[in-house]
Amino acid sequence: MFQINEHSGPAACVTKQPHSVAQNAGPDTDTGSQTDNKRKPLFGIFSVKFIAYSSAVVIIALFLSVIITNLLLSKTYHQDSESNEFSQRLADKARTLESQLGFFQQIVDHVATQPTTQDILENQDDISAQTWALQMRRFLPQAMGVALLSHSGQVMGAPADVQLGPQSLTDLTKLSQGELTKTPPVHRLTASTSHFDLIAPVLDETGVPLGMVFVSFGLTTLQPLLQNNTNNGQKLVLRDGNSNTIAQYDRLGRPDEIRQQEITLADSNWQLSLTESAEGLAPRFLNLAIFNIFALLLTVGIIVFMVRYALCTLSTDFSQIKTLLNNLAKGEPLSRKFDTPQLRETAEILPAISHIQRGLDKKRQLLKTRQLNNEITGLPNQRQFDHEFARAYDFARRGTSVCIVRLHIRGLNNLNSKQTTRVLKLLSKTLKAHVRKVDHIAHLDKDQFALLMFGMTTDGATPCLERLHKFFFEQQLRHSEIPNTLICNLFCGYTLIHALRDNSATNVLKRAEQALTDAQTSAKHCIIAA
Repeated sequence: MFQINEHSGPAACVTKQPHSVAQNAGPDTDTGSQTDNKRKPLFGIFSVKFIAYSSAVVIIALFLSVIITNLLLSKTYHQDSESNEFSQRLADKARTLESQLGFFQQIVDHVATQPTTQDILENQDDISAQTWALQMRRFLPQAMGVALLSHSGQVMGAPADVQLGPQSLTDLTKLSQGELTKTPPVHRLTASTSHFDLIAPVLDETGVPLGMVFVSFGLTTLQPLLQNNTNNGQKLVLRDGNSNTIAQYDRLGRPDEIRQQEITLADSNWQLSLTESAEGLAPRFLNLAIFNIFALLLTVGIIVFMVRYALCTLSTDFSQIKTLLNNLAKGEPLSRKFDTPQLRETAEILPAISHIQRGLDKKRQLLKTRQLNNEITGLPNQRQFDHEFARAYDFARRGTSVCIVRLHIRGLNNLNSKQTTRVLKLLSKTLKAHVRKVDHIAHLDKDQFALLMFGMTTDGATPCLERLHKFFFEQQLRHSEIPNTLICNLFCGYTLIHALRDNSATNVLKRAEQALTDAQTSAKHCIIAA
């Protein structure tokens, strides 16, 4: 069994040698170089230091604009925030008063639901109503007057005895006639008798109106509530539906700047007004301005430090990079040890330069390989074969038997590019499987191959080539991409190098080529020896 050829290498692409630049050089070359010299980068006239400091100035300017905008927006924000907080405080105080009025109304509603109250109104008993009113005044110490009103609006009992004044009677008359009044109504007689009135309907078990319960509470009951809800620097004023003052409490003092807002209490016409000092805004805005200025100074200091540090490290690291690139351009090895780079970017660049040098070495080696091997089959090309043939010829002149074989594939023109590539690779595989390691295989042209078989005689060459021919034919038959009607034929012509007779290597090559020509033109034999 013949072994694989040791001289065959891996498949690689063949690259054509470029024409010499010196041969194509002309007058246009100088013109082009002059044009390139005139082209300059956008920032070519500026140094790195100028660009760095210019960037710092731009950053500072942007930071100043941000600070100014921040101060303006902060002032507006704080004003809006203070206004919202002020409104919230007023709403909290209003809810406290609403809760107190609601408590008084619950008392009146509770009295209206008592069975005794319902019985008195159903029986229309004025004496019982008078007695009931006096008893209710003792049970409700905060009430100034209590009375029952019939369904027709008449006061049951003596109005003077139940503490009903003329203004209360007038309001009750309007209410019984369906006229709207300010609720709760406020009546001012004297400082001790000023009061507000609350009423509640009295219904029987079926929901039919029987009358109303009337209770009046003194305005003095509201003064402690305002006092407890007024903080330092504030003033609370409670007004009725006619904008008359019901009660007030003042802890405002004499501020330079105040703000005021009022709100209407729920389920009433009363209004609560809050006046507050606004002196706390200026110090807070001043503190914000001082903080922004300090932040600006700190930012400027950091920028200056970073710029100076960056310039120092850049100059040091770039000098090392420049030295490495110069050595790389000259083709010198990168054996010099440099200082540890201070920037992460330059630390990544230095290994990259070493990687580039190794890549260039690999590409030079690959280019050399491609110059000596065929790009399709990966076999040595004509140039490598010429070198090996010269070596084999020297061996033959010293007495070593050498057989040179020329092979031709007929029928490649009938195949497409994919099929052609497949047939060439099949022949390359066949040659590698039927020759020894000491032999040499070459792919000279598209359909031309050659063999150098050492220690081979005429008796051994013909059977070997016949087996090779048969195996190649069978490989094509088995392959699905190659139709049976397009099977390619293989022709072989070979000759031996005679140590005494052959004085010229050229004659040996011509004799092998003639043998191949005879095989191609022969009608009986595809393998011919010369």
